[in-house]
Amino acid sequence: MANCLKVVAPHLHSDLVSPEALSQLQALAQILPPLSMTAGFECRLGCERSQVDFCVKLPCLPANLPDKFLQHPVWQAIQAFCQEWIEPTSFLHQQVNNIWLEFDVVGQIPEVPIPSIFLALNEENNSDIPRLIETVLKIFNLPSFNAQLNSNLQLCIDSLPTGASIRQLGFMLSRSVDGMRVVVGGLSPQHFSDYLEKIGWSAQSEQRNIFQSLVSTVSEFVDSIRILNLDVGEIIYPKVGWECYLEKQPQQEPRWQLFLNHLVDMGLCTPEKKNALLIWPGWSQKASQPELWPQNLSWSDIFLSSRATSIFGRVVNHIKIVYQPGYPLEAKAYLGFVHSWVNADTYINSQV
Repeated sequence: MANCLKVVAPHLHSDLVSPEALSQLQALAQILPPLSMTAGFECRLGCERSQVDFCVKLPCLPANLPDKFLQHPVWQAIQAFCQEWIEPTSFLHQQVNNIWLEFDVVGQIPEVPIPSIFLALNEENNSDIPRLIETVLKIFNLPSFNAQLNSNLQLCIDSLPTGASIRQLGFMLSRSVDGMRVVVGGLSPQHFSDYLEKIGWSAQSEQRNIFQSLVSTVSEFVDSIRILNLDVGEIIYPKVGWECYLEKQPQQEPRWQLFLNHLVDMGLCTPEKKNALLIWPGWSQKASQPELWPQNLSWSDIFLSSRATSIFGRVVNHIKIVYQPGYPLEAKAYLGFVHSWVNADTYINSQV
């Protein structure tokens, strides 16, 4: 992972990712095997919030992990999960569309970092979520959920209105959490509060009204708020997050500036982080930074010659706002990067 991070790191402005945070990310990337060339960062936008976490998307390929990692039961389970997931006829392959690993980057990086695992579900075939959860718990040798937690999960499913669905399940393997993350998609923002009330969200009526008012205000600045993040355990925990999307990147969409200005006015983002965030998106190519380009990609560039060119795309994926009664609001930016091969002529013409 270190070779990929080296390419995009120059575009992480120090106002958004502090030198200390970048050093921790680099230390993590040095340890991690080359899992993927699709990854990203979770950046806190508030004042004095410098932690930056790292996310990696796993390809639908065998996870050939180094021996050092396979000595840890969590990584043994990740490899076993991937081996079953890549089989086209398997239950996991039918249910799970993609897998993300999220690493909390705080303090000294352990020799074998332990991630949380997020499963993005196949929207066309995710009818047996309880079985999927039980399968994951078994692979990772985790105890089955108790009756109350299972009841709350089922209530989250049964309370979904038409058009809404569970989009992701998060297993917080790196944290001492009794429960899991449930990510709901396809729920219109004006119905967030109603849905939370149906599932027994542990917030008072006045707090639900405050939450709904915040969602409504923010929705005026973005194309969509289509994702709701919940922590489900023996209760529906009070901390919830909603994801805000603009279809185009900041260079093509002036509303990013307006949206981030609004977050600055709300005290959720510093002006410096706003400016740093806006200059992240773009393309990285070998011609502009040959000394940073991964050697394996350089050899591929030579082989493909004039037929294709190798690039890393950098995007702002979304902004998540986190609400927890009794605590300050928080905003997080999710920055992504992905390596692609593109038609050389098409890419050159697009740059003219």
